[in-house]
Amino acid sequence: MIDTLAALRPHLAAVEAVMAEALASDEPRVTGLIADLGRFHGKMLRPTLVLLVAECLGGVRPVHHRLGAALELIHAATLIHDDLIDDAEQRRGATVAHLRFGNTTAILLGDYFYTRAFALVARLDESYDREVRLLDRLTATTNVICAGELHQQIAARDATVDEAEYRRIIDAKTAVLTALAAEFGAATGTTIQREAAAQFGRGCGIAFQIVDDCLEFNGDPEKVGKSLSTDLERGRVTLPILRAVAAAPPAEQAAVSRRLLSVTDASGVAAARAEVLARGGVASALATARNEIAEAKRHLAALPAGAARDRLENLADFIVARDF
Repeated sequence: MIDTLAALRPHLAAVEAVMAEALASDEPRVTGLIADLGRFHGKMLRPTLVLLVAECLGGVRPVHHRLGAALELIHAATLIHDDLIDDAEQRRGATVAHLRFGNTTAILLGDYFYTRAFALVARLDESYDREVRLLDRLTATTNVICAGELHQQIAARDATVDEAEYRRIIDAKTAVLTALAAEFGAATGTTIQREAAAQFGRGCGIAFQIVDDCLEFNGDPEKVGKSLSTDLERGRVTLPILRAVAAAPPAEQAAVSRRLLSVTDASGVAAARAEVLARGGVASALATARNEIAEAKRHLAALPAGAARDRLENLADFIVARDF
């Protein structure tokens, strides 16, 4: 993974430059707020997908920097809003936006990121947009993400949520954006290549979210860079919980589910983590994530073989090997 990122470093720097330009404002107070926010974005997974797929299909061009920047701004907006929803205190070692600037400002800041992302794509040359309708795809995907986040909120503490519904939630809130990132990387490719890239990206997103859900139980907060009790305290139904419940004797499953979905304090979090780990919920969920990655990598056969495709495979493997 280090080699993959090293090869992309100049392009990732270009993506960050586009993001900074997109967020620039003529109003000094807004400019100061953005500067005070510091490093606001995530792991740059989505721009990395754009860039690596583009490398497979003829090379990275300025359009790919813009598309990667737009996707990372969308992701950053969701993080700002998620931190507020979750009452989070830190992300990557820094105090979150709503604690630094207030709830209202954090909401508006996330909205500002969304609109700047849309503007980035809307300004692309029509020659890029005519066939694959980039702005339509971005707005439609953002709508799906918002619906997925809403679905997750409504389904909290609901013991009737099963694996099929869990998958619909994580597909909407996470995987559709990684699918779009890979699809955008293939914007200059054939229809078959775009579809294959999107399926690869979707599988990576599903696996990424499953691993994230596992880190709630076995992760190191210092490495992960955020609180690891959020999902448990809010009663979110995740795959490790579903697998822990399924591992219990049938007569006990209802009670186990109620117990794991009713956590509200630190002692309950500790007990739930121990129970899920003891019942094999994390191990089972991680096995599913590895299967998702194996299936995702099969779609890469539609892309030209070479160093760039090898780096895509390395990125996919990293997703299920990471501990942060």
